[in-house]
Amino acid sequence: MEIKINTMPRFFALMAFILLGGALLSLIFIQINPFNLFGYKPTTSTYSSAAVITQIRKLSRLETAQFTIETIIEAGGKDERFGGILFGDKLLLIANGRVVSGVDLTTITERDIEIENSNLNITLPPSQIFSVKLDNTKTRVYDRQKGLLSKSEKDLESTARLAAEGKIRQAACEGGILIEASTNAKEQLEALFSTLGFTSVTVTVPVGEC
Repeated sequence: MEIKINTMPRFFALMAFILLGGALLSLIFIQINPFNLFGYKPTTSTYSSAAVITQIRKLSRLETAQFTIETIIEAGGKDERFGGILFGDKLLLIANGRVVSGVDLTTITERDIEIENSNLNITLPPSQIFSVKLDNTKTRVYDRQKGLLSKSEKDLESTARLAAEGKIRQAACEGGILIEASTNAKEQLEALFSTLGFTSVTVTVPVGEC
């Protein structure tokens, strides 16, 4: 009886084992990422200082705090001669205004950015007041007293409005608007950059001066 043994499958299996073993040894010794054999390249999030600056500058002037304040302004005055009946012009203005504060991010430079491994440190400019505006729908002349022989001072209300803006600005400063603006800017930017793959993000925002 003649028995034939087909040695071809064993030969192919042996060759496959040799080739696979050689490939694995090559990977071990030359430290190649095995995924690269299939054209796969892992993606990583790498940010340079320039990229971080670009992201920050897109925010431009970051408004982070606003106060609404109402105050009463007295402008002009009465001439007390003859009981104040004949001369003088006095005005009382009830003023309602809004103060907006934040951080100007357009001036940031690479010196303000520090990236070490995956840790990001940012130093921003001090907080500042962007605008003080009166709400014309809520600002009005409450009372005006003019002497019988006096001409109306046409700029008296404008003078009162300017004084009101200054008083409202000062009230916002004393109320801590710049502190709130710095705190909010810090929290917002740390939250933003924490979503971009950094392990830790530290933002420093000095409190500006009024």
